[in-house]
Amino acid sequence: MDKKKKVTMQEIADRVGVSKYAVSKALSGKAGISTATRERIFEVASNLGYLDQQLTRRTMAPKTQAEEEERMIGILFPNIRSQNRESFYWGRVLEGVFRGLEEHGISSVLITDDSPHNFNKLMRPEALLGIIGIGLIDTAMLVELRTLGIPFVIIDHEDELVASDTVFMNNYDIYRKLTKFLIGKGHRHIQFVGDWSYARSFADRWSGFKAILDENGIPYAPHKELLQIRPTHHHDNLELIRTAMQQLSENSSTTAIVCANDKVASLCMAELERQGKRIPNDISVVAFDNDPDVQAQYPELCTVNAETEALGVQAVEIMQWRLKHIAMPYEKRLIQGELIIKGSIDSLV
Repeated sequence: MDKKKKVTMQEIADRVGVSKYAVSKALSGKAGISTATRERIFEVASNLGYLDQQLTRRTMAPKTQAEEEERMIGILFPNIRSQNRESFYWGRVLEGVFRGLEEHGISSVLITDDSPHNFNKLMRPEALLGIIGIGLIDTAMLVELRTLGIPFVIIDHEDELVASDTVFMNNYDIYRKLTKFLIGKGHRHIQFVGDWSYARSFADRWSGFKAILDENGIPYAPHKELLQIRPTHHHDNLELIRTAMQQLSENSSTTAIVCANDKVASLCMAELERQGKRIPNDISVVAFDNDPDVQAQYPELCTVNAETEALGVQAVEIMQWRLKHIAMPYEKRLIQGELIIKGSIDSLV
């Protein structure tokens, strides 16, 4: 397709087999469109380049100096799951964003609702230089931002349908390093604990874990229950942990568990201790975050320091660059984390 050719809603409608009106409703986040149809419209719009076309159109429009000086950065921080200012991880990310914006003298507005309908009621899109998104954000909201032509950077999340600049901890390589460290300590029967579908960071950590086992020829037969555990105190999750830890204790030769984060590790360690298991004598545990609340409970937990504030600062730097290079390819920036060796690992060699 000619790159200069303008993609229209009608073309999207023809590809999907719906009306132009349905495409308009889907892209604007309005109700009345089934989830499957909406996702198909998003996919086709993304593949045809319609969303990127909207971004270029808006950002290339001329603006007066007064208009530029009045504009601000929106911080989109949906208050869902554990994503809130009280969370050690997410709260520090937000502080990093604030710090980065302050260093550049950029004003900001905090947005905690990722509903396109509410966003359009409360915000003037023309007043925003861009959006820095923190954590999980609904696809419909990202489509709305792209349709409005508002540049955005996302921290610790990416969307397969709506391409954008992103910044993550280098979860894949960090968990390769963690797992390799365990292997070096003589461990060969290792399990991953955490629902990899819960967050993109969990999925990358699981992938890094598996890759090192494969490269070292170490068999891995995952326990289904272990890959369903989430970092929550929900009753069903705690019951799952109880069952999984009991099976791990009674019917497994597992010598170490690699947990998706400190919270998952703390929940599992509490249950293992309740069942009479000693850490690390009976089983070694490693995790990620260096969460002070968890470390206060389990000071010997071997973990990785999550450079959460740096994630926020780097997102601001990426946004500054994007505003000056709107048509350049998107960037995925990865930040390293320090492995903190403590006493929750036993050496088998």
